[in-house]
Amino acid sequence: MRSFALAAIAALSLSTAPASAAPSAAGRTEFEVLRNGQPFGRHVITVSGSGDHLTAQSALSMSASAGPITLFRYEQNCTETWSGGSLAGLRCSTLKDGRHMRVSAAVQRQMLQVTGARGQTAFPLGTFPTSWWTRPPEATALSLLNTETGQPMPVRVTRIGRETIMVAGRPVQAEHIRVQGTVTADLWYDENGRWIGCSVTIRGQHITYRLASPLDAAPA
Repeated sequence: MRSFALAAIAALSLSTAPASAAPSAAGRTEFEVLRNGQPFGRHVITVSGSGDHLTAQSALSMSASAGPITLFRYEQNCTETWSGGSLAGLRCSTLKDGRHMRVSAAVQRQMLQVTGARGQTAFPLGTFPTSWWTRPPEATALSLLNTETGQPMPVRVTRIGRETIMVAGRPVQAEHIRVQGTVTADLWYDENGRWIGCSVTIRGQHITYRLASPLDAAPA
């Protein structure tokens, strides 16, 4: 199954980086991942630090089985460091379709230098990764950093507008963001910029995120 991180979006320019700031407070967010309404995995993001210096650790695990046979398995573990609202460092390890991929990034010579399976790629400072826990991607963003491959992931971002969605059994006002390409991801953020929902359909499989931790505990 293709990762919901939108790794195969068709090519656009990398000339514009997202401009929105990262969250400025620590917290923890845990999602239950559902496939066609059934349990599929977990995604946990833990942010430590404060102000201009944050560290985010994320762990995503999804799997599907038929009896004792594992049909699909996806795991990703990332550590991000943020300084002054910009990504300053990244280390990601991904297991997908039996293949292990590693990505690392650090600021060098006023650029974010990213190393992946295809070598090194320079990104402008302020580029956002495809980890989604940060503030909503700006509508002007043309590309994000693909945390699986270390390559630019061209995007088209649309702000759908304000909606009321159910979170932990209560209505929450949320901003609906759509990230489009060969697949489309719908993301929801509350009025404080906290990530509270995700939905994507890939190969006929409908993947949704359901918040499993207290909303007030999330980084904001």
